[in-house]
Amino acid sequence: MPSYPYISGQGALVQTFEQLRKSVPSKIDADYLRRFNIAPANESYVIAVLRFLGIIDEDGNRIDGQSDYLYSNAEGFHSGLEGAMRTAYSRLFDEMSDALQVERENLIHWFRTADKTSELVGKRQASTFRTLAALAGYGDLPVRANTSKKPSTASGSTAKKTTPKRSTPKQGVTPPAPTPNELGNAGSPDKERRGQEVGLTVRIEVNLPPGGDAETYDAIFASIKKHLMS
Repeated sequence: MPSYPYISGQGALVQTFEQLRKSVPSKIDADYLRRFNIAPANESYVIAVLRFLGIIDEDGNRIDGQSDYLYSNAEGFHSGLEGAMRTAYSRLFDEMSDALQVERENLIHWFRTADKTSELVGKRQASTFRTLAALAGYGDLPVRANTSKKPSTASGSTAKKTTPKRSTPKQGVTPPAPTPNELGNAGSPDKERRGQEVGLTVRIEVNLPPGGDAETYDAIFASIKKHLMS
């Protein structure tokens, strides 16, 4: 088991100290952390860091005189946490006096050599140390993710383009008839249709009397022309 504690989500460590600076209970255990939704399912890693710094004992009870700096102002808190780190990480400070400001890669190498840990564990040990250093006033604190905040829309973002739908004639509605100008010289379609559809055929059957003379026939045809063809 590694000698130096670590945690994967550094934001949980920051949240823990923010809560402890408001009030330090007599016992800090998994139930206490769950009450504030700190490091869900990873409470033991936070507790291990607090125990390593001497804030609580093996049972999670607050150690009197070891957490007074949590009640202090910013300057007192920074000074007290730095002192706790120098005690807990005494071997690191003995070999690397500027450990609070050293490069992360150098810290990873040191933790891996000291604990014979994997690269992943070494990185987390170094990140945990650097987070504590930031809390003590050395460097910037890691940004905690805020899952309740909705992502803001970037300025100047392109709006979603929409293509207007083509208008479709309603079923059962007859399109308007073309105007005379649209027809040009073609004329009115109604007139053309009447000329094509209307027709008259007359069949005339004439029975001429046998033995009639030319005058009789002329009179018959003259009568037909007068009454049927005028």
